[in-house]
Amino acid sequence: MNIFDCNLAAMKNKRLREKVLCSVLSPVTIEIHPSKKGPLTMRMNGNYLYSCYDPIKDVERFMDSQIEEEAEIYCLFGFGLGYHVQYLLRKERHKRVIMIEPYASVICKAAECMDLSFIFSHPNVEIFCLEQGSLPIELWNEIANGRTRTVISNAWLKALPQGDKLKSLLEDIKIRDMSFQRFSLLMEKNFKNNVKCADENVSRLFSKFNGQKAILVSAGPSLDDSVHSLKKLKGKYFMLSVGSALRVLKANGVVPDAVIITDPQEFVRKQLDNMEFVGPLIYLSTACHSAVFNHEGVKIIAFQKGYPQAECYAEKGDVSLVDTGGSVATTALDILIKMGFSEIVLVGQDLAYSKGKSHALQSTSGVSVVSDESLLSAIANDGTIVKTTTILAVYKRWFERKVSETKHVIFKNTAEQGAAIEGISFVHISDIVAEAESCLEYDFCKKIMEIVQV
Repeated sequence: MNIFDCNLAAMKNKRLREKVLCSVLSPVTIEIHPSKKGPLTMRMNGNYLYSCYDPIKDVERFMDSQIEEEAEIYCLFGFGLGYHVQYLLRKERHKRVIMIEPYASVICKAAECMDLSFIFSHPNVEIFCLEQGSLPIELWNEIANGRTRTVISNAWLKALPQGDKLKSLLEDIKIRDMSFQRFSLLMEKNFKNNVKCADENVSRLFSKFNGQKAILVSAGPSLDDSVHSLKKLKGKYFMLSVGSALRVLKANGVVPDAVIITDPQEFVRKQLDNMEFVGPLIYLSTACHSAVFNHEGVKIIAFQKGYPQAECYAEKGDVSLVDTGGSVATTALDILIKMGFSEIVLVGQDLAYSKGKSHALQSTSGVSVVSDESLLSAIANDGTIVKTTTILAVYKRWFERKVSETKHVIFKNTAEQGAAIEGISFVHISDIVAEAESCLEYDFCKKIMEIVQV
């Protein structure tokens, strides 16, 4: 019996075996050859999945950075030559491993070259090929579970074909995962200190503003074009500002109804320092504690989905969770939707380097002139092409998904040269001001104070 037949015989997943045997024409090109050290390495679509010099050492170094003692399940994307899962099975012998591979042809090629029967027959390993059809919803729920450690190799993600829907989804997961890994200790410290404050939670505000209108102020370059009009909207629209836009608003005499912060890092404190803002501060449970502690106004905490400690705390207190989407603006949008607003206007939400700038001129996030040809291109609201980044594209997709799920809310975007967001129409800020003339005055800040201080 040859290697391929041995591997087939070891496959406990019959559907996987059928797919490998009937491997169809694949959109990926696969090359397997010996590395300089001897073990085989693989290229997919011209990109090496492992080092061409020493793939085993490359895998060990990467996987050591991915192992978490608290994880109960590992979900690996990309089968390759099976090196990642083999190493994981040696290091985490008793944990369940889910392996997801989009293309059966990759598994087929690997099975022709290497003895992988240990993986295919292992009781702790489940292998899913997306060519079998969509993954069961139960499996996606497990992947999203806080007990599951998702492992995505940058090299494998880069090798996926452009336009692959899975690639976009995994870029979202990867960026959030990298952020969590980088700041996990700081987030934990902030969380412990923030919950000690015993502030009211943001779910107290949910469904309390039904039928009202809101503006979400972000610090993108287009804020410079719109900020002068915001004074005319005060009292007509509930104005929620991200922390980095507060300095721009203050410089132009605009006081928002509330400010939101979500980042765990210490620089967030500078967004509020010397701003003389004493209105409501909405903050994520893992946000910078010193910024929260120093705020002199009312403080409102938000517990987020996807952070196990926040989920546990919220469950005990019967508190609703918020979707973060990875940025302060995405978090803010979810909160505004849950508060019940029927119309939400985005101001300064460029999601691109409009006019060659990253942020509004006086934003605490700084301003950078961009000329990097490696940036992505996007269609702007005015039909021109603007430059953007992978992470901004991730946030854009999040906005589009959220909008498509939220049919009862009207969304508008005032960033003329910002990236167009599917489902959100462009409206000039002057038109928003004209519409507001017929709106009744409303003291949103007073309403919030009445709700949280009951």
